[in-house]
Amino acid sequence: MGAVITERGNRGLRERWQTLLADNPGMRIRQAADQLGVSEMDLVRLRPSQELAPLTPDFSGLMQEMTSVGPVMILARNDQVVHEVTATFGDFTVGGSGTMGLAVGDIDVRVFFGQWAHGFHVREQVRSGNRESLQFFDRHGVAIQKIYRVDDTDGDAWNALVERYRAPAFPPVEDCGPRPPLQRANADALDVKALQDDWAALKDVHHFNAMLKRHGVDRLTALEQVGSQWVTRLPASPGDETSPLDVLLENARISGCPLMFFVGNPGIVQIHTGRVDNPRRMGPWMNVLDKGFNLHANTSGMTDWFVVRKPTADGVVTSLEAYNGSGYIVLTVFGERKPGQPELPLWREEIRKLEDSLCV
Repeated sequence: MGAVITERGNRGLRERWQTLLADNPGMRIRQAADQLGVSEMDLVRLRPSQELAPLTPDFSGLMQEMTSVGPVMILARNDQVVHEVTATFGDFTVGGSGTMGLAVGDIDVRVFFGQWAHGFHVREQVRSGNRESLQFFDRHGVAIQKIYRVDDTDGDAWNALVERYRAPAFPPVEDCGPRPPLQRANADALDVKALQDDWAALKDVHHFNAMLKRHGVDRLTALEQVGSQWVTRLPASPGDETSPLDVLLENARISGCPLMFFVGNPGIVQIHTGRVDNPRRMGPWMNVLDKGFNLHANTSGMTDWFVVRKPTADGVVTSLEAYNGSGYIVLTVFGERKPGQPELPLWREEIRKLEDSLCV
């Protein structure tokens, strides 16, 4: 990902983008930005004034008012996975001195506003017609979340919300360069016994990240080192129909086991809970194409897969986790579960089948 560019380079970048789109008419904007060596926000800012308006940086206030517009489609992604939910926001609460927010219900998100730097109201012409969205980016120009107007959105409420949060002018954009890579921990310096002891003493899955921080270890290194009592490495079969995700989704479709899909980036975690009805492989992408929920996972870039078990006051909680080649977690799948309840026996059976089928 390239640095945020200055206005001086806009004309040349616009010409390069137009040439790239002419040769690849179906190319997504994130892919185009990668090929052009710029950020996605650089390309968004090239839109003419009638298609683009800046938003004020009161992102927490805007998110608290999203419930007023009715149904929307929200999209969060990272380099490998796209997570889309169409529903209506419930109450959005803000805490952590304004740095964190969450909504639960049909739209289920955890937001980290410290990463949110820029927002835009975007109008664009697509094959299906006119499309409007609110798009949010970090200081490196990487997209955090997009919120799309849909047919059932309250148009008057949407327009009023956009007008309230429209900024009077485009703010200056600092050149922050690309997002820095993940710093992996030195496994040789890790006290594995202490990590194992702390892992075994966990009482809540929400304490997991704090435990990693105490040990100065990234998530992937911890999984690689903690041992088979808590972690099972699954073989990765990038891009084909034997990836762990393909196997899990097809088995869950047959059994009806409800799943929880967590997809995030540094600015947000977006969650969907429900049964899987329509999993479908399309080239390197494994997809869920269900009413109200779409998942698109490029398994060719998902290099490390694990079944992870964490002890809690409600019993062991199990997840399937996928990581990319840069060491970032890109997808987590749980069985449906609420705090205070044990895991579903059906979910544990799905995990057992997954391990039995892949770990031969």
